[in-house]
Amino acid sequence: MDNCGLTKDILYVTTRERSNNYKWEKNADNLDPNVQIVSIDDIQKMDIDIFDRKYPVLDTILVKHPFIPNKYIPLDRTEDALTKTKLNCLGIIAGLLGVKEYETEFVTEEIKEVSINISGELDYKTVKSKTDVEIKKDDAITGKYYRHETFKGEFNEAGYNKAVSEAKKYGLYNDEDIQYLIKNRDPQSPNPLISQKVKFELTKELNDKLDFAFSLKAVSIFKLRANYNQIITQRKSIAISTNLIF
Repeated sequence: MDNCGLTKDILYVTTRERSNNYKWEKNADNLDPNVQIVSIDDIQKMDIDIFDRKYPVLDTILVKHPFIPNKYIPLDRTEDALTKTKLNCLGIIAGLLGVKEYETEFVTEEIKEVSINISGELDYKTVKSKTDVEIKKDDAITGKYYRHETFKGEFNEAGYNKAVSEAKKYGLYNDEDIQYLIKNRDPQSPNPLISQKVKFELTKELNDKLDFAFSLKAVSIFKLRANYNQIITQRKSIAISTNLIF
């Protein structure tokens, strides 16, 4: 069996009986259309790449990777995987564009808790401030992360073309910051970019998918683990700073 039937952003892995019959249960209509209920028997036969694992277990939630085709991430690894993958992709592209120094830092600035109001809509309430979160001085994405790298800085037209190819491969070519970087490192440019400092938020790729997953809690017919409940009820504002020197 191939994975042609897996088109949703969120997969919930359950028994074959539940995957066939959930749609007739009460509140099933509240399930977000971006969520797909999959039998564990079927998914073990499918040709998909699961981040850091071979097969999921029952009641696993998998998130479709936004940057790597045919790859899914277990929900409890999503924040770490998405953030570091985007920064790694940016590092690869910048390296091909002749970067000499690549420095990046990101920190969780705000955490909001999600609930459902009486109208059935999502409510967001801030539960931690920037100061509270920055106390966690560790490598976990829940706190602070820093990286600094140096390169030879070699650059040519072949490297530039490869950078364009890599941006398209990882689905980042339409990212405005990536487009700007590529355009201003064009070998034909009379005034190429030699340094850049950018601060942006990694919010949409992560939080949009968590909103989809939250509908599993809202439906209340699926058994969610305690750590899954905690993850899907939090929305984080992750500030990322990058410093590139060419």
